[in-house]
Amino acid sequence: MSVSQSDATVPPTANGSGVQMAGRTHVGHVRESNEDSHFVAADLGLVVVADGMGGHAGGEVASAIVVESIQREIRGIGAFANAAPALALTAAIRAANDAVRLEGEGKPALRGMGSTVVAALVIERVAHVAHAGDSRAYRVRKGGIERLTRDHSLVEENLRENPGATKDDLDGVYRHLVTRAVGASPVLEVDVVEVPCESGDVLIFCSDGLTGPVEDDMIAEIVSASPSIDRAAEGLVEAALEGGGPDNVTVALVRIT
Repeated sequence: MSVSQSDATVPPTANGSGVQMAGRTHVGHVRESNEDSHFVAADLGLVVVADGMGGHAGGEVASAIVVESIQREIRGIGAFANAAPALALTAAIRAANDAVRLEGEGKPALRGMGSTVVAALVIERVAHVAHAGDSRAYRVRKGGIERLTRDHSLVEENLRENPGATKDDLDGVYRHLVTRAVGASPVLEVDVVEVPCESGDVLIFCSDGLTGPVEDDMIAEIVSASPSIDRAAEGLVEAALEGGGPDNVTVALVRIT
């Protein structure tokens, strides 16, 4: 198995958080290219996962722009990111939205490309989580798992509007339609939640290549049973591949120390 990876483990950093971070990505068993991108930086307390969409190379380009734009914006605003993390993340994601749209407008082959995003700043054991689309964030604590984000997708909206419905009620292409994406419109609405954390908590940020084939309870079991955060990231990717690997799969993990 060929897995792209990125790791960062540091003592308490300038933003006041002692965190360990690890990231893994894999093209999966079906796709020809990997349209996911991710970034982790323990010195910033920053993690980003983006899942691109678009014809030709559009998805790859869009997700790469999102990740690069967000990390550049967060680094550029410096201490403001610690003082106002929700505003900083929202501004960074909206800057990424502008960058994706600009790139698409200038190159006809990339027109209409976009990307989901889930990102967080972890400061003083508080995770500020922002997202648009169906990439998700979870918190695993003492063997239990809590989903921190709500998908911006046709399936999720159908379930919210029709409490008796199930995911199986929407088949085929409709299962993959998102209602928000970076680059999809001039103004992007970004959801941000504040999540208090404890020592030992593990935060998971992932594309739907993980949550499609792997149930939430299994995600929690893999993370809780893993001897290290690196092994947990590897185990999640392996589980997605064992589940058929129908899509690119990317995970980024943060352990609060």
